[in-house]
Amino acid sequence: MSPVDPSFAVSSLRRQGRLLRYAKPHWRAIVLLSTTMLIDIALDLARPWPLKFVIDNVLGHRATPTLVKSVLPGSATPHGLLLWAAIGTVLIFLLGTASSTFYNYFSLRIGQRMVFDLATDLFAHLQRLSLIFHSRRPLGDTIERVTSDSYCVSTLVTDALIPAVQALVMLGVMFVVMWSLEPTLTLVALGVLPFLVVVIRFLAAPIKERARESRDYEGKLASVVEQTLGAVPAVQAFTREKIEEARFRHYADRTVVAYLRSTLAGIWFEVFSGVVTTVGTAAIIYLGADLALRGKLTTGTIIVFLSYLSSLYDPLDSITSTTQTISGAAAEADRVMEILETEPEITDRPGAVEAKMDGSIHYEHVTFGYEPGRPVLRDVSLEANRGDVIAIVGQTGAGKTTLANLLVRFYDPWEGRITVGGTDIRDFRYKSLRRQIGLVLQDPFIFPMTIRDNIAYGRPDAAEEQIVAAAKDANAHEFIIRLPEGYDSLVGERGATLSGGEKQRLSIARAFLKDAPVLILDEPTSALDARTESQLLEALERLMEGRITFIIAHRLSTTRRATQIIVLHHGEMIERGTHDELVERGGAYAELYSRQSYIRETAAKVITGTEPVAGIAGGG
Repeated sequence: MSPVDPSFAVSSLRRQGRLLRYAKPHWRAIVLLSTTMLIDIALDLARPWPLKFVIDNVLGHRATPTLVKSVLPGSATPHGLLLWAAIGTVLIFLLGTASSTFYNYFSLRIGQRMVFDLATDLFAHLQRLSLIFHSRRPLGDTIERVTSDSYCVSTLVTDALIPAVQALVMLGVMFVVMWSLEPTLTLVALGVLPFLVVVIRFLAAPIKERARESRDYEGKLASVVEQTLGAVPAVQAFTREKIEEARFRHYADRTVVAYLRSTLAGIWFEVFSGVVTTVGTAAIIYLGADLALRGKLTTGTIIVFLSYLSSLYDPLDSITSTTQTISGAAAEADRVMEILETEPEITDRPGAVEAKMDGSIHYEHVTFGYEPGRPVLRDVSLEANRGDVIAIVGQTGAGKTTLANLLVRFYDPWEGRITVGGTDIRDFRYKSLRRQIGLVLQDPFIFPMTIRDNIAYGRPDAAEEQIVAAAKDANAHEFIIRLPEGYDSLVGERGATLSGGEKQRLSIARAFLKDAPVLILDEPTSALDARTESQLLEALERLMEGRITFIIAHRLSTTRRATQIIVLHHGEMIERGTHDELVERGGAYAELYSRQSYIRETAAKVITGTEPVAGIAGGG
């Protein structure tokens, strides 16, 4: 086992120190905890003295100290002092119990509030991070960092920092008291400190490494659960249950092994620190008894000293245990701070203003990619004016969705710029920009809440009549009022209780209610049958009126109304024009349109029985 690397330790401590800011709002409660801590120290100091009086003054027939006689009535006699010793024992116990209860309550209260303050900040920060960041991380692991690793702040403050301060104060007080009783034995008792420092130095780092390993595997395990349960229809359709179970068991076994390694590292830590303090206790027992045999100490004094020795070693054990606790919490803190220290890629420039989407939109020589050296869009330029419908077509992976996402500032271009009315959109506050762009996506993202709340997701303050009007414009009102609770009907996770067409109509109603001047339609009908598509196209026609609209089109049936069609191929714009112009030109668009027309005509013949099924395969 190697000692702690200094740079590693400094970095880890700096991260943990940043988390301590979550304790600042709770300083009053922390003061109360500190007061309770001082009371506990005083009670620890008082706890052995009733027994000392019984042994030395009641049974040993020594004279009762003058101070005790002046404070406690009747304590001058053996029976009176015995009674006071019994009463003192009970009072110390009751006060200790009350103090402990008070401490545990406020410790839990402070700890939980700090945890959820940190979790809230972590959750908020995750929402500010780019889509690229989220696309590269397993969702289950990210959830674990928010819901589980955020407990590290409670561990650091209430389970480590406060107990460590208490232990240091106790250590100082006990040293003073024990020194006044017997200096030689006190020096021997403190002789264990160098050995404890060695234990901490060599064993703390492995504990943190093992704890981090176990937390990482827990995150992977959560990701397996999230991925599998999020795709249950596919899992069941392809009978993958056993395979997914085996995948879960694989990570579960690794998690168990990691936990065992972490626990074993902690056990070794406790064993070595326990051996050190036990050897120290044995040395004190031997030397103390030797002093008593030579008449230099009374029996009661030895008992008090041994009791204080326990109170001296308890804080030492607490400090070493705190080191172990901090090492475990540091692993969680690192996982939390990895998120909080990730800078959002999309931020407001200094002096950014509210977005005004009342001018034409220009893409000026835009180049962008997700990985360095691998551009997805190359030198793309286009213009869109109010009332224009810009259709973006091309094969899968051509960069169609990326082109639209740049307008919403999900990403920023590597080169070139996008302007609205001549202003670079990076000079707008990005939230105000997004508030003025409506989205209707292929996956409509329906939330497990009421129909009303789903429609009003972009405008939660919308009035009832506005929500109903938006639903009617989207051709959704009729199916909504047929639901058992109408607009108050709850939908399942990701809209599982609705059909594909119904979910898409809610998405269109959401866009109607937002009433944004710019609209992006990302293949909104590609997953629907022809009949449902025709019903939705009517609603989309109304939605596009008077707006700048970008349609990412897979089915070219949605491009006929476009004032301009952009054809992308491997991120480059290879054609532009109207539908008729591009068909007449006979280029890539014409070929794609001809292929889709042939497939539709062949499918129609198969359905009507005028063409054998094999004709589809033969024409493919």
